[in-house]
Amino acid sequence: MEKGLAACAKAEWLAADLSEVPSARARIQYAQQHYDESIRLARRAIELRPECEGAHDVLGRSYFPSKRYEEAVQLAESALEIVSNHYNALIPLINSFELLGRMADAERLRRREKDVLERQLQQFPDDVRARILLAVDLACLGQPEEAVLNVRIAVAMRPTDSNVLYNAACTFGSLAMKADAMEMFRRCIKSGYSNAQWALNDPDLKILHDDPEFKSLIATNQRSAS
Repeated sequence: MEKGLAACAKAEWLAADLSEVPSARARIQYAQQHYDESIRLARRAIELRPECEGAHDVLGRSYFPSKRYEEAVQLAESALEIVSNHYNALIPLINSFELLGRMADAERLRRREKDVLERQLQQFPDDVRARILLAVDLACLGQPEEAVLNVRIAVAMRPTDSNVLYNAACTFGSLAMKADAMEMFRRCIKSGYSNAQWALNDPDLKILHDDPEFKSLIATNQRSAS
């Protein structure tokens, strides 16, 4: 984190009006869970250049744990042409649509994301993140066998990757496989997953939200982060 902040400071000194500079600093603020500041910086990056790489992604990701779902879906509607081929940027937008009850819009974006992920894996079959995200989409779109297969492959390839394990938990949560979802969530926390606020809001983990063990893991995670 310190190296990233130092790099941002140097970049600001060299080229303060370059859109990638506030976008990069927004990513660091997001990682520190300073969401209001990451939103401000991401918006600044988009003002400088609407197509700025990564800015829409971090903006959507900052809206979601802040529970600013309406702003997230407005982003989906205003920037879909820019982000529609960037599967990471679509995730918080899909989740926000779901939490607002706009399921048809969520499914439309999820199907778009699924198409992007399938093309990605055709070209790069070892892209583990694309594979585990595809598993979540397959689960939500009613293809459970294919979803579980992709989870097994992704977890076998990266058994201690906290983000892979988190999305494995989301896949099983979407399939109402509570025991498997809890096992994967337990493993993701053990492997260092730290975004408790995201997990608390994530509709894919709704099946766990009232579970005492889930609440205990979240509380421990929040204490560690602070």
